[in-house]
Amino acid sequence: MHEVIKYSLFIVVLFLGNALKVTSQIVTEIPKNQLGISHDNDFLVITDRYYTFGLSLFYIHSLNEGIFENTKEQVSFKLFQQAYTPTNLETRLIEEMDRPYAGFLGLETGWSFVKSNTFYKTNLLIGIVGPSSGVGQFQRWYHDHIVKYKTPTWENELDNLFHANLSFHFAKEWAIAPNPFGVRFALSPSAVVGSKDVLIQPELITYFGRRSSLENSMAYGQINNLEKEIYFSLGFAYKYVTKNTYLELNNIESEVFLFNFNFHHRYLTNEYRVGFHYNTKEAKNLEGHRFISLGYAKSF
Repeated sequence: MHEVIKYSLFIVVLFLGNALKVTSQIVTEIPKNQLGISHDNDFLVITDRYYTFGLSLFYIHSLNEGIFENTKEQVSFKLFQQAYTPTNLETRLIEEMDRPYAGFLGLETGWSFVKSNTFYKTNLLIGIVGPSSGVGQFQRWYHDHIVKYKTPTWENELDNLFHANLSFHFAKEWAIAPNPFGVRFALSPSAVVGSKDVLIQPELITYFGRRSSLENSMAYGQINNLEKEIYFSLGFAYKYVTKNTYLELNNIESEVFLFNFNFHHRYLTNEYRVGFHYNTKEAKNLEGHRFISLGYAKSF
C-alpha cells in the first residue's frame, strides 16, 4: 500500500507543480482551439477497484460560423480509455469477482452551442469493450513496472464488442451573486441512449467564486475567452439506469446518486481542474465508489 501512496503523492505534486507555473507572456489573441488531457484514478483516494482509471485526450474548436444565428458553437473530439476491475485484483476465479474486468477504448465527437444563457450539447460515441481496447495490457504493465502493487489478472474480461452511444446535454443557470465572490446555480439534465448505456441524469450544480458567464466559462468548455476564472463547483446528480454494459453480468441498481466537488482555474490560455467524485453502488452486490480527476488544457 505504501507504493500506492507514494505514487498518488507523486501525481498530485506533479500536477500542482505545473499548475503553479506563472507565465509572463502577454496574450491578446482570442483562442479558437484547445488541446487537453484528463486523468481519473482511484489510487489518489487509496482504493483500486470498480472504475479504477480513465485517460483522455481532447480537442475543441470554436466555429466562426455555426448552424444557428446569434449563438456560440463549438465542435470537440475526445479519444479515451477506461478501466473497470473487481475488488479482488489477484483472483482468477470468476466466482470471487464482484464484477467483471472491462476495458473500453472510445472516440467521442461533440457539437455544442450557447444561446440566451442556456447550453446545449450532443455527443456521438463509438468504441470497443474487451481485450482489443488494450486497457488490460496497459494496466498490467503499469502495475508491474510503475506502481508495483497487486497486478490485476484481467481474467474473465468482457468479450470484444463494438458499441455506439448518442448523448444529449442541457444546462440552464442563474446568477445569484456577482464576482469576485460569485454564486451561480445551474440545472443540468442529460440523457444517453445506445448499445453501451441507456440512462437519464438530472444534476443540480452550484458554483462559488470568480466565474465568467455561461457563454464564456470553462465550466461549459467555452474556449474563446481569456477572462480569469477561479471557482469551486458542487454537484448532486440522480442517475436512472436501464443498461450498463460494464455490469451486464451483475444485477444493476437502476437508481444511482452522484456527488461531484471540483476546483477550476483559468489563467490566460491555461486551464486546470481537480475534482473529487463519489457514486452510490451501481449493482446490488457492490459498494459506493470514489475517485479523483485531474485535468489540464491549453488554448491557442
